[in-house]
Amino acid sequence: MRIGINGRFLVAKRTGVQRAAFNLIRTLVEIDRENEYLIFTGRGQAGRPEWNYPNVRVIESDLREGESFLNHVWEQFWLPVLARGYRVDLLHSPANVAPLFYRGKSVVHIHDLCFVVNPQWYSFTFRTVYNFIIPRLARRASRVITCSNNSKNDLLHFCNLPADKVSLVYWAVDDTFLQRTSGETKVDIAELGDFILYVGSLEPRKNINTLIASYVQLRRDNPGLKPKLVLIGGESPLFADVRLRVKDYAGDIVFKGFIDDETLRAYYSKAALVAYPSLYEGFGLPPLEAMASGTPVVTSDGSSLPEVVGDAAFMVDPRSTEQLTGAMVRLLTDQGLRKKLIDSGRRQVERFNWYRVARNTLAVYYEVAREGDSSEGGKLKASGSAHHFVPFDAWKRLVALEERHLNAIRAHS
Repeated sequence: MRIGINGRFLVAKRTGVQRAAFNLIRTLVEIDRENEYLIFTGRGQAGRPEWNYPNVRVIESDLREGESFLNHVWEQFWLPVLARGYRVDLLHSPANVAPLFYRGKSVVHIHDLCFVVNPQWYSFTFRTVYNFIIPRLARRASRVITCSNNSKNDLLHFCNLPADKVSLVYWAVDDTFLQRTSGETKVDIAELGDFILYVGSLEPRKNINTLIASYVQLRRDNPGLKPKLVLIGGESPLFADVRLRVKDYAGDIVFKGFIDDETLRAYYSKAALVAYPSLYEGFGLPPLEAMASGTPVVTSDGSSLPEVVGDAAFMVDPRSTEQLTGAMVRLLTDQGLRKKLIDSGRRQVERFNWYRVARNTLAVYYEVAREGDSSEGGKLKASGSAHHFVPFDAWKRLVALEERHLNAIRAHS
């Protein structure tokens, strides 16, 4: 197959969705030697080592970092022309948005429908555009991939899709967070002392005000506990104003903005715990990143998060200040519970590795390629396990690659 990749995400700020898309495509081109990949993206990507494989070609265009409107125009109008001109067999858009009027076979990753389920959390422009585009994209695409059962159910319900059109492929953790080394980092965190860590954008659905209120209650009710609260992430104009209310203990609440993955790994590994009381997630990477870094997690008991964390995190009602406060106090003071969650977290995180994500995404490619193939007698429905249509020898090789990767991680644990 000749697979086209919508690489608009490569020129965007690398937040959760863009990081996940990058890791998926990076791993796909690393493991797949059977198919040809054409990555349609902006200038400066062609020489990057991630794409340096004989079956990978980078097609550069005038996409610009930080540009939204013009890049959207490129995606909707110029990308379909490129895909047809280069005769791709399938076009994959891994970061939520795809060309609406593309007529060829296509796969689109839609991570969640939060803007439909909870429109009040988004700016008027964002929710209006996405409410128009995303349901139509989902219906036009050959296949939709999403990253949790929670998101799959939303897609089936709100977009009125047949169940066999939506494939579930969980996201995974970047290898950066799986390196359980204790070496020096380029950032000095010692001056913070003990701290509770939050990682994610500062937007309403992340429930930051409840986290801050719970932190204030923790400090008031437990004078012997004096951890700081560190928030890593930034605000976005796409979302409604979060209106953070910081008054008491403001000097111990630290906002760090966006940081690189190496520095983020250092914060995860030094934190006393990670608090992630999000109200809605399509997947939710920070709890897994914390587990991979050997840090216990408090998170929400709703949306996709129970699927992700299993029994390896302390789950609470995210709207309850009392529950969140109590959970954080327990994890700061109960060493037995801390050890139990850290050990469970390291086992849980092995389920979510990019080799498995890439392998299951490749299985979707093969299923879509077979659908409508006249040589197979018309449209074929996916049946049985996800690897039904992948050549058996290739599937065995990919499974072996995943196992070698996991063994390497365990050896450094």
